[in-house]
Amino acid sequence: MIRAVVFDLWNTLVFSPAGSPFQRMKDLLQPGQEALFPELARDGMVRPYPSVRAFLGAWKDPAGFDDAQLEAMAQAFLEASGQAQCFPGSPEAVGAVRDLARVALLSNTQTFGLELLDRLGISGRIRTRILSAEIGALKPEPAAFEAVQRKLGVFPGNLVMVGDNWVDDVEGAVAAGWTAIWVNRKAKPRPDHDPDAPIYEVRSLDRVPELIQGLQEGQRCPTCLG
Repeated sequence: MIRAVVFDLWNTLVFSPAGSPFQRMKDLLQPGQEALFPELARDGMVRPYPSVRAFLGAWKDPAGFDDAQLEAMAQAFLEASGQAQCFPGSPEAVGAVRDLARVALLSNTQTFGLELLDRLGISGRIRTRILSAEIGALKPEPAAFEAVQRKLGVFPGNLVMVGDNWVDDVEGAVAAGWTAIWVNRKAKPRPDHDPDAPIYEVRSLDRVPELIQGLQEGQRCPTCLG
């Protein structure tokens, strides 16, 4: 029985025309700084910082950022947050799922610049949120999914993950014993996987409520396209 449905945030519920601020930050790195990017990006997503400037300031000396870089990087995060929009139908889909099961948010993201959750009405629809920067773990790491299970008090077999990223959302959820719904808006080829794995595929979120209802009624067809 599906008791809770957990949504990814970026590129599942919302998107930013400005693009990923972490990718933009990477593009601003100078020769000799690029090697630090994996550690830098991970730090921003697994440690709680009160603001983007606090995050970047912590790296100013270790990375050798100059003032122009710091300002451009800060603007990348501010623009990504300020320009963020919901995908069409996202709020309605979340509301319909909430009528069927508990809902939560699990996102690989920083703690700053998330005013968009209130602005876009996500906070009002999804009151339980688990952010990587608050728990110190990133999907697809088991600790991220375990944090959700503890927060909700729900067994793995009663949980569904809805997300766009095959590795982080789908493989991570299946490895944790959850059901996964892959939001494949661009109709990408499905990667190789165990055909018996509880993986479903949708082109848009408006199909998710129907799929959740079917799962609750006993439907089990991992190869189905939702």
